[in-house]
Amino acid sequence: MPPGTSGLERDLNLVRRRAWLFIPFAVLGILAGLFVGRATGDANAVASLTLDTTVHDLVIGGDRGLRIFEAQEMTHDPRFRQKVKDAIGDQDFDFGRYAISLSPISVADGISRGILTVSITDPDEAKAAKYRQAFVDVFTAEYTAPDGLYRQRFVENRQNVAAQTEKDFLDAYTKLKAAVPATVNLDALLETRGNTTPTSITLAEQARLQSQLDQIDGALAGAGNSSPGALAAVASSILGQPVAAADALAALQLKKAALTAAIQSSEKSGPTIAESQLDPATLALLDRARGLRQVKDESYVRLANAQVAATSALSYIDVSYTSSGGLGGSLIGRIAVALVVTIVFGLIAIYTVEWLSPVRSGSKSA
Repeated sequence: MPPGTSGLERDLNLVRRRAWLFIPFAVLGILAGLFVGRATGDANAVASLTLDTTVHDLVIGGDRGLRIFEAQEMTHDPRFRQKVKDAIGDQDFDFGRYAISLSPISVADGISRGILTVSITDPDEAKAAKYRQAFVDVFTAEYTAPDGLYRQRFVENRQNVAAQTEKDFLDAYTKLKAAVPATVNLDALLETRGNTTPTSITLAEQARLQSQLDQIDGALAGAGNSSPGALAAVASSILGQPVAAADALAALQLKKAALTAAIQSSEKSGPTIAESQLDPATLALLDRARGLRQVKDESYVRLANAQVAATSALSYIDVSYTSSGGLGGSLIGRIAVALVVTIVFGLIAIYTVEWLSPVRSGSKSA
């Protein structure tokens, strides 16, 4: 080299002269890139979702179904999984690849907080991040939206329970109706608890007498504002026979007294049926029908409470992302490994050969 050549120029000239030494190490670099990609494993994409739901209007326990545990349970719903597949764009995607865990923070009436962690691995780091983001986007929408799957599942569950208890009650009512005498007022029997209940015939008679008594009470209430002729016309219509104007008021009062006495007598002497008169099988049907009717009523109350709770609930979510592994498995990572091996080992080889050259020349001259 010329005496005025700088150190950098000498190094560049040296690399140019012995550039062929990079070739074997380039092959070694490619092999190393492939090996490192397998050794480093798949990329792991993780998202931590901090969940917070507050229900502002509910009865005690009315938010059972809007708690942090139900948020995790939502991820098992086929509708949720289908939405994730749609977001990914692959209907054959295996949802089981997601690892989902829950860490509750606080759970009480009207308040539910926790951290839902989801992770997924894939040889391709970009795909792992894509799958993670699809899950996070769908979960966020379904958890926070007023008509999202989180609230929808809560109300649907209460609706299904109410519908099933109503069906069970109607089945029990039908069997009970077929077991008791036709003359028994079944609705009145369901209302009693160890007492006697009047028969349907007795109730019908009492209702007819009470209706007539109500009509007379109405006529007497308006007697002071009616003319004698008008009162007589009303009395004739109620009593079913002509009544003179002078006798109208007295006739109505007498009829009222007679109806009142008849109702009282019917209540005392009308035929009744007691639970003790029922056979064990019919009594069991009666008890079941009574219990199911109460459960049915309570189920519909809980359904109404659930609808109010779902409407008043507010949900918030914060997401943080982390990733690990997979760098050597990506195309960029493999290229980086190949370049590092090629350049580092190539330079070592070039300077080693250059250093050994004078030694070899001296050996030959000797």
